[in-house]
Amino acid sequence: MKTIKTLLGVAVLTFSGNAFADAITYTVDNLGGNRWQYNYTVDNTGTNAQDAFAIFFELFVFENLVVESTAPDWDADVFPPDPGLPDDGIVEFYGLFPILPGESLSGWSVSFDYLLDGTPGEQFFEFFDGFTFDLISDGITERAAEVTVPEPGTLGLLGTGLLLLSAMRRRQSAYGTRSK
Repeated sequence: MKTIKTLLGVAVLTFSGNAFADAITYTVDNLGGNRWQYNYTVDNTGTNAQDAFAIFFELFVFENLVVESTAPDWDADVFPPDPGLPDDGIVEFYGLFPILPGESLSGWSVSFDYLLDGTPGEQFFEFFDGFTFDLISDGITERAAEVTVPEPGTLGLLGTGLLLLSAMRRRQSAYGTRSK
């Protein structure tokens, strides 16, 4: 049995290659009308240092791409969507100092015109080697989890409920509990 588990473990490691779980999360803000802005954070949960990545902006969905900010010591190039080719737009980010495994870095923002109804969503991205341009990994951006803070009324109701439960337990322990 131990041999089978060992063989399965070796097979998983052999066929999985390097573990790439790098993620790009985003928040999106409406700047007025059809003008929006993505704000990106890169989480390097993979095994390689990341020094370059590209985010794709679909043709006929996005226009007028502008890099508003980059993380410190990073730069960007913008290639707008081109209906003449036709080709999606790309914003490439590359850094002097890479994001090491286990690190997270934010500070990238891109504004754009959104040509569809509703709120812009996820996008395709690629991490690549900034020197050789070899593809390292790819994926889909994920919306950052929004932290919600309960309203004071909710906290008050919760506190009142806990006080009532505590009072009921004290009363039961003071008078004993009845058994049938």
